[in-house]
Amino acid sequence: MTARSLPAVVCGHRFRDSTLLDVALTHPSSTDSTQSEARLGYQRLEFLGDAVWTLFVSEALCSLWPTAPEGDLTVRRAGLVSAAALAEMARAHGLPPLITLSRGEESAGGRERASILSSVFEAVIGAIYLDGGGEEIRRLAYDACLSQLQGGELARDPKRALQELAQSRFRTIPRYRLLGRSGPAHAPVFEVEVRVGQSPIARGRGRNKQEAERAAALAALGTFTGVSPTTSSDASD
Repeated sequence: MTARSLPAVVCGHRFRDSTLLDVALTHPSSTDSTQSEARLGYQRLEFLGDAVWTLFVSEALCSLWPTAPEGDLTVRRAGLVSAAALAEMARAHGLPPLITLSRGEESAGGRERASILSSVFEAVIGAIYLDGGGEEIRRLAYDACLSQLQGGELARDPKRALQELAQSRFRTIPRYRLLGRSGPAHAPVFEVEVRVGQSPIARGRGRNKQEAERAAALAALGTFTGVSPTTSSDASD
């Protein structure tokens, strides 16, 4: 396999063994029958990556939705391990330009084909795992699950989504406090603050208290990653 220059960090992981990354990014279409070892290496990484990604996504789902039934978790996981979702992950992490393809696949637009991008992403996940990056995969899976929450359930019921996330991460529930009401009687504006434990997380405004609480929950979910509030078992409004 011809040596090539690859970034040291891919999908947030700094590779110690760049050979693993090279194999993961060398699609079988670019190899011939005399390079059976390269083909086998890619396929084994793809196989491993598929299993590892499914495992860490399952773990993240159980953490984020501790009260969800198995059926709901299965549906969510199916969306996160689908070819379309994996292809989007590959694009988000800048993998398409790094893939080695055959000239035929290149000219046919293979670099943007979901089937190719998804298999390459799985191969990269397998390479990261072998290189010692299990924790990085755990973070990637958690972020992917959180994005699904923000893109789906968040839009339907942001207060419930925030409550499940707060219970999972901080063992407490969000508290909403009315900060004030302004505007004329026919068009009032309510402002609400949401707290997790003792920490104010976000504020929201709306035409009534319920709408303001939803807006506050949406704002809180948008900035929840990395927040480490001081929790209290007797937190109150």
